[in-house]
Amino acid sequence: MRVVRRVLNRTVRFGGEEHSGWLPPGAAQPLPTPTINVLLNLEIVRGDGSGYFLQSSSTNISYVGDTWHESLEGAIEQAKFQFGIEPREWEVLFE
Repeated sequence: MRVVRRVLNRTVRFGGEEHSGWLPPGAAQPLPTPTINVLLNLEIVRGDGSGYFLQSSSTNISYVGDTWHESLEGAIEQAKFQFGIEPREWEVLFE
């Protein structure tokens, strides 16, 4: 497996989601989820077979995650959707 793109030390805010479920009549509205700023390192890794992994790990809390994508473009789109990383922000390591 080979790292083909990366973004290092990116601050991403987690949390802040509003309650969206059903509440009984007269119930108090829950507060949004707490927010935390997370310092992330993100990498797009080309798999040994096919596809790409978008890997993310934090440097200031305990957070690690990954997703699999059929294409490099799919991994880049997921990073934009999930973390707000624009395509131009990626450091290109390999084509």
